[in-house]
Amino acid sequence: MKYIFSDEYGTPSYKGIDRDENKVFFLSAVIVDPDDYSEFILGLTDFKVRWFKHKAEFCLHFKEISKRERIYKFLNDPSKEEEFHNDLLKVIGSLRFRFVGAFIDKTHILRKYLYPVHPYIGSIQMISERLPFDEDYEYIWILESRKKSEDKFYTQSFENLRDFGLATTRLKPRNQEQLKKLRIAPLFREKRDRIAGLEIADILAYCFGNSLRKGADSDLWKYSKRIFKFVCNRRLKFHGSKWKSLGSLS
Repeated sequence: MKYIFSDEYGTPSYKGIDRDENKVFFLSAVIVDPDDYSEFILGLTDFKVRWFKHKAEFCLHFKEISKRERIYKFLNDPSKEEEFHNDLLKVIGSLRFRFVGAFIDKTHILRKYLYPVHPYIGSIQMISERLPFDEDYEYIWILESRKKSEDKFYTQSFENLRDFGLATTRLKPRNQEQLKKLRIAPLFREKRDRIAGLEIADILAYCFGNSLRKGADSDLWKYSKRIFKFVCNRRLKFHGSKWKSLGSLS
């Protein structure tokens, strides 16, 4: 059994796609062995205590970090910002995990399909297709909780994977029989729960979603680009697998 922690960049709907940040959707999936998860908790707790002392009981959110406001105001000092992000990258580099992601260009989907796939549901299927089938089929998939109706809607997609080998009929599965073997238990948690795995998933969702939306070679915020390139080089491909671990739909 393994854990999967997911967070998203962009909104899981087709509303407001006239704004650049809403034109794409990215769902991250940080896959962790339970024996390695204690290092996530210790690593992030120590990091927050180093930088925020007695104010350390909060959830890291990379978009807020990039704005350098409120609790992150001190990052307006360039030397402090450099030191902070060097330390954060060091923490990420010390953790043992595998990474999968699903990227959807919503503008292309709307032009191409009469009935477009739901971005979140489509991402769940694309990520599930890229899990390591040569290993354990059991996963606890931890996602950020939303409204009860949305949580129930997403739970149904996992049940569809188990029963039919697909999360949605609007996206043809790559390996339907394999998907039926997956035993995924979804678990929805709040941001205020300060789940270390979800904090890492948030950081990677922002860095990958932003980098893929703008183009990895564009003039990106250097700290986002740094994490993106580090994970691409170190965590993106599974050992012994010929599949790319980054699905895309356009």
